[in-house]
Amino acid sequence: MGEFEADAEPLLLAPPSPEAASALSRVRARRRRRRRATREHISRIGEHRAPETAELLEQLWDGGAEDSRRLARRFRAIVGATHDPLSPEELPREARAMEELHLSLALRCTRAQARSAIREAHRVATLLPLCFARLSRGELPAPWFEKLLERTGSLEDDALRRLDVELSRTDLSVSPEVFSRILGHLLAAAVARSEEPEHARPENRRRVVLDPPRPDGTGCLRIIGPIPEILDLSRRLDLAAHAVRDGQRRAFEQGTPLPVDPGGEIEASCLIPSLARTRYNVLMSSALATGDAAPPPPQVRVNVTVPVMTLLGQSDAPGMLDGTIPLPARMARELAGHESTWYRVLTDPTSGLFLPAPAQRYRPTAEMRAHLLLRHPTCAVPGCGRPSSMLSETDHLEEYDHGDPSAGGTTDAENLHELCREHHRLKTLGLLDPVRDDLEGTTWWESPGLMMARQEDGRDLATAQVVDEMTAAWEQHEHLRHLRAEAAARRRWVREQGLSPGDLVTGPDGEDDWWVGHDGDLHPPGEPPPY
Repeated sequence: MGEFEADAEPLLLAPPSPEAASALSRVRARRRRRRRATREHISRIGEHRAPETAELLEQLWDGGAEDSRRLARRFRAIVGATHDPLSPEELPREARAMEELHLSLALRCTRAQARSAIREAHRVATLLPLCFARLSRGELPAPWFEKLLERTGSLEDDALRRLDVELSRTDLSVSPEVFSRILGHLLAAAVARSEEPEHARPENRRRVVLDPPRPDGTGCLRIIGPIPEILDLSRRLDLAAHAVRDGQRRAFEQGTPLPVDPGGEIEASCLIPSLARTRYNVLMSSALATGDAAPPPPQVRVNVTVPVMTLLGQSDAPGMLDGTIPLPARMARELAGHESTWYRVLTDPTSGLFLPAPAQRYRPTAEMRAHLLLRHPTCAVPGCGRPSSMLSETDHLEEYDHGDPSAGGTTDAENLHELCREHHRLKTLGLLDPVRDDLEGTTWWESPGLMMARQEDGRDLATAQVVDEMTAAWEQHEHLRHLRAEAAARRRWVREQGLSPGDLVTGPDGEDDWWVGHDGDLHPPGEPPPY
């Protein structure tokens, strides 16, 4: 009789009963749910809608496979271009720093991101070879592979190798939720079979982390530690906030001074803030316990740069905190309004060049230092994101000659820049050679036998907007001035000709029927007012 096809319907000699039809429908539904997620299945789903839909879904499937192969090629290229940080043969410190710099330029990322990419790529190639092979063939979706790397970051090497073997046998024609669940089970099993590394234990992960600033002028400070300690801190903070709110209510009733009222905001508004805001106020007003160790005073001034048009309320160009963090115009104006001392930094508004004449000396003046922190808010080497406001060193591009200052590089703003300690050392060793272009405000960075990159001077991010606004205001001013000059010339001509209001004359463009108004000016052809 031959073999039945897998999807063939059972042979029925009579119409099924309602109960049998319902059971058959449930069987079909279960069978549909069990279908594998394949390119052909996706295509058949699209054909039920329209032929072009099936084609588009196939393109998306093929694009996902190409994304996986592209990610694999990226890892392979990084592995081939860099030294394995996991190998027992340690690369010299200077050579490792140069590798990170070169890779940051190729990937157009920061030095820290390049270092992380090197470690991740070698970890993939060494500890996840089977999953990496599936990624290279386009079988393992790139987002799934990236999630795998994210969730196994703290896993020991042997446990990660075992996980690689298990995942290589996993059916990938499943939904993302099922894959995530499978990965979670395998991770739990791998962790249970391996000893937890010392650094991954909760008690060894205590730290406070400052997240990158947000574009709305806010930031986030995270406290990470064992959950019992974090919960205890949260409860103590809640108790303190409730106590402060109760004290504020009593102060309003009795007319006594308000506790924890930063800036007098609560007294001015007569409104008790929310519990969340009160927690914040309690934290910001708390003294940090340092025992007998007194904290040192700040080493540098925190610079908040505000364009003058923003200060005057004529522009919404943002201010800048330490040259790297944009501040909304309103916040920048409030910060400036609460300060009793302002510092004026004289620079060209479009080029950012330092205008005052510098002193001839080895160490830069305080004014030069302030200007350099604005021009180089981060280390001047391309790809390095270390902030100049912390532990940076002022360096001469052309070396200063201590024996004969006139024969070496001078101490002026054009021959100075800010470098982090690591890259200052690389420059001193001759592994980095900056070449300054004063007219363009750029620096070419070279390493032996290799042109690296051009680095533009850092300048206030508001500069372009301020220049556009100032240019538009100047053009409008010039246009109005031109119109006023033309009107004055016409009135002068009317007086010289002895004309009276209502007279018709030939206009400036040779057109007839221009008329003289009571204002003594010529007006274009039209219905003149009655006289």
